[in-house]
Amino acid sequence: MPHITETTGSTVKVAVLGAAGGIGQSLSLLLKTQLSQLLKPDQHAGIRLELALYDIAAQVLDGVAADLSHINTPVSLKHYVPASREDQTALHACLENSAVVIIPAGVPRKPGMTRDDLLAVNGKIVAGLADSIARVCDLKRAFVLVISNPVNTLVPVVVNKLISTAQSLKRDCKGIERRVFGVTQLDMVRASAFVQQYSDYENNELPHVPVIGGHSGETIVPLLGAAQKRYGFSADQRFALVRRIQYGGDEVVKAKNGAGSATLSMAYAAYVTAVPFVELFLGTRDSFTGTLFVSLIDHSGKPIAAGAQELLAATDHTAYFAAPVTITVHDGVTAVDYKVLDLADEEDKTKLLPACVKGLKSNIEAGLSLDV
Repeated sequence: MPHITETTGSTVKVAVLGAAGGIGQSLSLLLKTQLSQLLKPDQHAGIRLELALYDIAAQVLDGVAADLSHINTPVSLKHYVPASREDQTALHACLENSAVVIIPAGVPRKPGMTRDDLLAVNGKIVAGLADSIARVCDLKRAFVLVISNPVNTLVPVVVNKLISTAQSLKRDCKGIERRVFGVTQLDMVRASAFVQQYSDYENNELPHVPVIGGHSGETIVPLLGAAQKRYGFSADQRFALVRRIQYGGDEVVKAKNGAGSATLSMAYAAYVTAVPFVELFLGTRDSFTGTLFVSLIDHSGKPIAAGAQELLAATDHTAYFAAPVTITVHDGVTAVDYKVLDLADEEDKTKLLPACVKGLKSNIEAGLSLDV
């Protein structure tokens, strides 16, 4: 039975906040066209999938929504634009009863701009959205997926804002950290694509490359040991692959000549990330394991789930980290796979992981100290 309710006529609502932007438009197209494949007539009779789009760019979103509404899939579509920047009515209506909230909102990265440069602007944007999520959504039911950059810093901002707003409203904050995630899937998508290109699409294989840590520069740790053995690339080639995976975003920004950043690949990665969360609510699966950027400790200082303490100990107590986590619809994160570190070889342990931990700690501290 679907997990959203025991009655028929139920709705699984997916909200996209920032749907008029480059990532938001492409992501909305994927959600509108592809989520319908998750609906099985014999399992989901009476169950509706609803896509709710929000953006402050009213004219753009009106056009995007009209365009998408002409696509003949069972995924229903509604869009919401505020009457003014101060108006919260539309945002709250978009968030009402949402099961999965995806946040691509914010300004994109421009040439010469680091992810940290984005913090001043995007921090305020996502904090405002998190405040509304805490006011409207059931934080024991909804999942929040953060795409907005810099992810390493903004996920702590979202978590802190959700907790502080919930506390101000005298609501239970338990478990919030287990339901908020940074979307780092793009790093694994890039790693797989780059190794695939290196192997010249050998046997049409889709290489699997675990990527852990964070989502910017040296905080991205591709675990290439198994792929190196499989495809036989040299140490120099491996070094080049690591750098390309870590700085793939710069490659796209440069190629677009300042006209944009990684929107299409990010939208694809976000869609891939969102699918199993929707499947949880549809009852298609009881749990799943995916690599996501998540807080390893809750607001009382305790590890969020089994395995979190071990990963904390192995990463010099880095509070947020992208690692494989097991997720259920009712409890959020139930386990953290700290054994993923066993896949790290000497190169990873002596060079990549120390640089990752150093960078992540700085990024996380910037988020925790941000006054929003």
